[in-house]
Amino acid sequence: MTASSTHNAIVSVLKRMPAVDFTDASRELLAALGYRSERTLDGQTGRVADFIAHPNTAIEHTFTQQATFAALIFQVTSDEIQNAAQAQGRLLDATTFDHQSLAQSFLFMAVELKGKHYPRSQYISFTR
Repeated sequence: MTASSTHNAIVSVLKRMPAVDFTDASRELLAALGYRSERTLDGQTGRVADFIAHPNTAIEHTFTQQATFAALIFQVTSDEIQNAAQAQGRLLDATTFDHQSLAQSFLFMAVELKGKHYPRSQYISFTR
């Protein structure tokens, strides 16, 4: 896929996102970026309270107040990581990440937040 066709696929998904199921749109967006997996979790509600039932830390509490949706999109496992160059886009291109000894799997999550803008530090906190 060329950079232009990837860009067009991303723009297309983002334009449709308000009218499409958030989980499906998230899968489409990740597919446009070259990430796919059949390893999903059935029966998710997307409810934040199901994702973090009892917030224990200040970050978890803030997350539950700011998030409107949280769900696992899919898991990419070590078997799929071994074929990352062909199957998973540029997931493991970072030269500082020792993927041969550390990576067992990656979880891709979709989170919808109430606000439109957050400081970068807030995104980092939510991710951790």
